[in-house]
Amino acid sequence: MAKKSPITKYTLKDGSTRYQFQLHIGRDPLTGKRKSTRRRGFRTREQARVEYNRLKAKLDRDGTIKKITPIDQKKTFKDVYDEWMVIYKEKVKPITYLHMKSNAENKVLPLFGNKFIDKIKGNQLQKFVTDISKEYADSARFTTTVKNVFHYAYKMGYVENDEFLKVDMPRKKRSHIKIDDDVLTKEELDKYLLFLRNEDGIEHYSFFYLLAHTGMRRGEALALKWSDIQGNKLRIQRTITKSYDGTFKLGKNTKTNSSDRTIILDKGTLSVLNQWHLSINTKLKRRGYVNHDDLVFPSTSKGKILIHNPNWPNKILRTLQKKFPQLHVIDVHGFRHTWATLALDAGLSVRDVQKQLGHASYATTMNIYGKYTKQQQEKATDKMEAFWSGSQSKKSGSQK
Repeated sequence: MAKKSPITKYTLKDGSTRYQFQLHIGRDPLTGKRKSTRRRGFRTREQARVEYNRLKAKLDRDGTIKKITPIDQKKTFKDVYDEWMVIYKEKVKPITYLHMKSNAENKVLPLFGNKFIDKIKGNQLQKFVTDISKEYADSARFTTTVKNVFHYAYKMGYVENDEFLKVDMPRKKRSHIKIDDDVLTKEELDKYLLFLRNEDGIEHYSFFYLLAHTGMRRGEALALKWSDIQGNKLRIQRTITKSYDGTFKLGKNTKTNSSDRTIILDKGTLSVLNQWHLSINTKLKRRGYVNHDDLVFPSTSKGKILIHNPNWPNKILRTLQKKFPQLHVIDVHGFRHTWATLALDAGLSVRDVQKQLGHASYATTMNIYGKYTKQQQEKATDKMEAFWSGSQSKKSGSQK
């Protein structure tokens, strides 16, 4: 009895003839079921036979051959990205997820989204990484997404190799964070606070006074409750966070574990906060609002007390700077930098500044404010030189 040929004929819709074959390639180790691969589209039986014999020889020689995934089962980069984002969403805060999503939609998906992920090769990924690193100093916010999607695709078996492993990441440049343009002198800070008090009233004045005299982050100040202030101690234990629907709410904790801290308020800051407390309580009572969340800086709208949008302080600054062009232009975070540099200038140690700012490590504080600690060292050397010179002068005088 003649052996049945593995080559079979089939007819296309236009009536033309094509040839195909199916080759068994072993058994699935999990199910024990036979696995096979199919090749089709050959115009002649001989073409199909040549390819069949080639694959059969490779299977006999290597024990395996690459199985071709049918086109309707292939995954695009966007398909895999969507799967991975479902998992990623459960691991991070909403605001982190939304930032990642925005960055991917801006730069990653337009380039790779509609491409089959098994067709994207290492050289294409290398070009993307190299180009994006030239365009953005913080290019990791884009490249990390691509890296994670390819790693997930490999784990799920959508690709045979993790092509991102072939990428050489650009060397990170060692650079000192430049904050000179975002720092106020003591005189410039006094001018800012004076204009805020005279032009915008006690609310804006109190908010920026608090930032400038504590080094708090904007989100920490907006999430502050009156119950967080006990005597002259202020507990920083939360920040504001963004929900998936785009609204802002009180977070359950601070930016990092080290950001959860207690700081001591000076008398001037306590006085300003007490004045603001009296003012806002009177205002809310007069309008019939109830501050259920006990917010220090509440926003009011349509009979409700809400959390300020984090862009609120930016708008205040931009309006003030536009009205008074003589003011040194900085952003809200500049008040945090200003506190740190003035504190170092006043003689606080880097450890003290680190603790007040809530930095996770000493290295972080040094990386940002190292320049100013060097200036302090120079001042200390000058003071010691003056001391020794004075001592020598006294000694010479006593010998006469």
